Amino acid sequence: MESKRTLHDVPIFEKLSPTELKLLTNISKTKRYKKNQIVFLEGEAFTGFYVVLSGSIKVYKLSRNGEEIMLNKLEPLRSFAESSLFSGSRFYSACAQAMEDSSLMFFPSKEFASLLGENPAIRISEAFAVRLMELNQRFDLLADGVGGRVARYLLNEIQLNDSVKMPEPVFNLSIPKKDLAQHLGIAGETLSRMFRRLKDERVIREVSKKIFITNLKRLRELAQG
Repeated sequence: MESKRTLHDVPIFEKLSPTELKLLTNISKTKRYKKNQIVFLEGEAFTGFYVVLSGSIKVYKLSRNGEEIMLNKLEPLRSFAESSLFSGSRFYSACAQAMEDSSLMFFPSKEFASLLGENPAIRISEAFAVRLMELNQRFDLLADGVGGRVARYLLNEIQLNDSVKMPEPVFNLSIPKKDLAQHLGIAGETLSRMFRRLKDERVIREVSKKIFITNLKRLRELAQG
């Protein structure tokens, strides 16, 4: 079974033993979704979390004016919706939809909680906390303006890179800008224009894939606006 071969490669499960992974596999169910089929909607009752086995899933929210803002695009061996379990929320905090025909591994929340209770040696809380933080940081990007979204992303990246206190905070842009635009829910051309504006205003400078923040105060102002 594919899930048994690949479950250890899922980041939240990477520290688990083969025996523990087998216990997880035993409570899971495989679900298949057609292209554009909804997995769940924001506000629906939380019933469990998922791991992508094949295909791809987009996680998104709808803004107040109905604009779809993508939070993440998930490829095989990535998990999603587990933050609701970790935080104790009774509802899904975003929407998920298949971008193509996809196969998912579903972990029912009640069975999963029971498994952890019966097997305290299974330790994945640290990984859950990291994923929850990542998801919350995505939500923080949901500012009304494009400038706010981009500025918040840049601030988040220098914080993750622990370079905020440097004379010029810096981070490596690890993904193509077209993928970054997708994550921020904006058009690629819009992101390019925003980067040009920030460089023209001497808020940032780029050297290869490194982004240097040259005016942190102004960047913070943009993030708040």
